[in-house]
Amino acid sequence: PTADFHSYSVLWNQRQVVFLVDETPIRVHTNLEHRGIPYPKDQPMGVYSSIWNADDWATQGGRIKTDWTHAPFVTSYRNFQIDACECPATMAAADNAKRCSSAGRERRYWWDEPTVSELSLHQNHQLKWVQAHHMIYDYCKDTARFPVMPAECEHHRH
Repeated sequence: PTADFHSYSVLWNQRQVVFLVDETPIRVHTNLEHRGIPYPKDQPMGVYSSIWNADDWATQGGRIKTDWTHAPFVTSYRNFQIDACECPATMAAADNAKRCSSAGRERRYWWDEPTVSELSLHQNHQLKWVQAHHMIYDYCKDTARFPVMPAECEHHRH
């Protein structure tokens, strides 16, 4: 991640939240409300970045430690863009949800198009490759922190 700039994207619609790096999906959360699993669909989204010390759980079980001698850690952003529906704080969450989604055949927003309602076959292959070659922590497999598997992990397709 430090070798060059990368494009970090979040696609968040009524069907899924997809996190992408350089247009490659790295994490997907599918809307599984029909199975009783909460989904963030009625609230506005904010964007921020941070660094945290997760040495004891997110670094291969604590085997890989952060090298703090490289601090301070600095990041910069360029070409920051947001393509979204504005959700005024003065509006009720349910009203914002209706306002920011397409109904029936009306396709007001590109993120409601069927082509982005789920990953393509190619994107599924990319996601599986990323998970096999780069994922070092998956909370769905962290039985020390989560003795009972979170419900979304049981039903997640990816």
